[in-house]
Amino acid sequence: MNVRRMARLCALVVVVGLGGCGGGGGGGSPGPAGSVSGTVSYDDVPNVNGGLAYNAIVSKPVRGAGVDIVDASSGAVLASTETDDNGNYSVQMPGQALVTVRVRAQLARSAARGASWDVAVRDNTQGNALYSMESPSFAPSGNTTRDLHAPSGWDGSGYSGARVAGPFAILDTVYTAMNKVLSVAPSTSFPSLRLYWSPRNVPARGQVSLGQIGTTSFVASTSGAVIYVLGAEGVDTDEFDASVIAHEWGHYYQNAFSRDDSPGGSHDLDELIDQRLAFSEGWGNAWSGIALARQNYTDSQGPGQGAGVNMDLAATPSGRAGWYREASVQSILWNLNNRFGYGGIHAAMTGGLRSTPALTTIHAFAAAYAGAQPQHQGDLSSLLVGQAISGAFDPWGALEGNNGATPLSLPLYHLMTGPSATVCVTNQNDPDGEGNKLGSFSFLRVTVPNAGSHQISVSGPPGSDPDFYVFAGNRLAASEGVGTSEVASVGLPAGEVVLAVNDANNTSSNTCLDVSIN
Repeated sequence: MNVRRMARLCALVVVVGLGGCGGGGGGGSPGPAGSVSGTVSYDDVPNVNGGLAYNAIVSKPVRGAGVDIVDASSGAVLASTETDDNGNYSVQMPGQALVTVRVRAQLARSAARGASWDVAVRDNTQGNALYSMESPSFAPSGNTTRDLHAPSGWDGSGYSGARVAGPFAILDTVYTAMNKVLSVAPSTSFPSLRLYWSPRNVPARGQVSLGQIGTTSFVASTSGAVIYVLGAEGVDTDEFDASVIAHEWGHYYQNAFSRDDSPGGSHDLDELIDQRLAFSEGWGNAWSGIALARQNYTDSQGPGQGAGVNMDLAATPSGRAGWYREASVQSILWNLNNRFGYGGIHAAMTGGLRSTPALTTIHAFAAAYAGAQPQHQGDLSSLLVGQAISGAFDPWGALEGNNGATPLSLPLYHLMTGPSATVCVTNQNDPDGEGNKLGSFSFLRVTVPNAGSHQISVSGPPGSDPDFYVFAGNRLAASEGVGTSEVASVGLPAGEVVLAVNDANNTSSNTCLDVSIN
């Protein structure tokens, strides 16, 4: 007999084997040894055009998730397995009086060789507890079937029930993203990833344990990779916005397998932004479409999650296209994948872009891709030119002629041939003072003859507050003091180094900074 049970959401299973939120009393006599099997599924709320379509909810399999058979009396885990790509599970177990089936919002596979991963969806407002759903207790007898389904909790006008499907929708997007990478690199070992979601997660910055996460975002820290996910009903929920989850996973991918020199910060599709930020955000948007096999990016928000963003990833942006627009970057990457598949992009991201002495920009990516896929150079050059970007495959963009009507933005890198140089920055494209727009930084390309400690000095006019950042494959150092002069000793390797300088006060359309390296 196939009995389908409505599962209960549990965010209290911190360590598998310490009990759960369900369970039942003990007692009774054990039945005969046999198996427990079934299918695990969740409600998926589609987002096709920007808002969530609750009238089109579909049941999808929970793929790759951990499943435990738990003694209902003691909380001991009697057997464990994982669901397959159809959501099916099956375990052999001894006879037992009362058990529950627990499905964890967790993907875990370890292997000395071959693919491995460790992904978990946790509640940052409940002590970072692991989400799971659990069946009511039952007495297995022989070969017993128990299906579990995670409902959305939506009653037609709001969330009136537990939002059990949320963590499993997030988990499934990550599963899809990992499978895209595995399709071209089947032995990939994915670093540990934690995703923190709660219905209390709001778009306000403050105490993360209270849900004040600011926005859905990826964070790389010494304790591991983390993605925070919004969940505030009627404000901004992202658990069913697969594009958003995949975008942030794309930043995880950069951190794990490639490189990302982006300064981060607030940005908008219509803005002219720092070349590193444009590539990073354009990559995230394009990756969402690549991973999910869709041409549009959607993000729901507002009352009833009924409004939101619907963006064509293949389109040339309105207004001024160029290397400083994330929409231009995403169009190039998405169309490149659409023509030739993801293999060449993966090779460029994990190869030439990761190791380039230049910063991670569309120019550096183009050079890396052209090196990895020389047969596609003509098509790539055409895509670049179509976005008003130089079609030459030079990571430094020395031939770039599009300044975005911002004269101080070119050249992309100033060659520092002596011990000192003067460069200028501008707030022309930064009315809100974000400090990450086109012209906010100036970049110097320096050849260091001998490795060792070097004193770097950046000084500016009265009212300025210069900072500098040193890159050599990765960011080596940052100096962010207060005042009109910034001085620090930095250990530099021999070879090419990039110095990014800016005025943290960002109050002038033309601030010139004197730079010296000794």
